[in-house]
Amino acid sequence: MTVQDRLVGEARREAARSWLGKDGGPCHVKLCGMFREADVAAANEVQPDMVGFVTGFPKSHRNVNPPELRRLAAQVDERIFRVGVSVNLPCGRVGHNGNHHVDIVQLHGDEDDAYLMGVRTRTNAGIIQAFRVRERADVERARRSAADMVLLDAGQGSGQQFDWSLIEGIDRPFILAGGLTPENVAEAVRTLRPWGVDLSSGIETDRLKDPQKMAAAVAAVRSCNG
Repeated sequence: MTVQDRLVGEARREAARSWLGKDGGPCHVKLCGMFREADVAAANEVQPDMVGFVTGFPKSHRNVNPPELRRLAAQVDERIFRVGVSVNLPCGRVGHNGNHHVDIVQLHGDEDDAYLMGVRTRTNAGIIQAFRVRERADVERARRSAADMVLLDAGQGSGQQFDWSLIEGIDRPFILAGGLTPENVAEAVRTLRPWGVDLSSGIETDRLKDPQKMAAAVAAVRSCNG
């Protein structure tokens, strides 16, 4: 990596972090769980705001190892922010991914405030912290998070929808995930007015990313932004 490349990378990470902190505006869309070159090519075609790569989580069929993350992230269109999704990885590895491969890191495990601060000291990438919503206390934890953005989900890529009534009145921007599909994502956007939405299993057919579903999901979100 040259000095010029490093500066470009730092500028992108700072831009991503600033962007995550901005409230208002259109609903943003993240397509997550890219693990093949064909997935990245399809995402580049439909232009979501973010694409996500699951790394260091072998139990997921979407998991990519470090060489695959490096290769696939490099193929993402420069207009799309790259997100590295991890579950309880060592802070150093998350920081490395943020400094070298992605613009945003997403913490999707049991990471606490100390862990988040540890990541912050290692990278200037944007930070999304995910919370599994089962009761109002989970929403309160999300509200207090020091992350640049929070993501509210039913689980770790479970494809299930949580009880949306639990997040009524939340007073910070959030990304909505869990059980979203091209068919229901527009309703979710209009009902909950999230900062962004995240789709993964809902844009798959037979556990593989489906380009037609990816395109339909992005179009559905864009239609709400009028």
